[in-house]
Amino acid sequence: MRGTGTAKRGRDEERGPAGGGPGEDSGPVSVMLPAELRERVQAEAKKRGLKLSPAIRALLSERVQEIDDVEQLSRAEEWQRAQVWAVWERMKAGDHDEAARQEIDSIFDEAHEALRDAPRRRAR
Repeated sequence: MRGTGTAKRGRDEERGPAGGGPGEDSGPVSVMLPAELRERVQAEAKKRGLKLSPAIRALLSERVQEIDDVEQLSRAEEWQRAQVWAVWERMKAGDHDEAARQEIDSIFDEAHEALRDAPRRRAR
């Protein structure tokens, strides 16, 4: 330790905002880009008024968010299919009860709230 009073942190200790959280590697990542891809990213960087590295981070963050959104939509669609299948099975079994509009609205409101409140991974 130096005379500054700061101790070197262990690898698993939580870091401040600049260093990310525990176990996160916030250091640079080196990736080779094919010439065509690099040109495309540079063109996008220019359009956004960014340098290459910030543009790559922005594009990566946007793409990861898109992937998360597609996964969330897929889960919602699976839920909807399951609900429709359950209704179909009840109808085949002779259960033809009608649902009130309020009941239908309530089911969709609950599903919407569940999707809205579901934890989402955010790109950093």
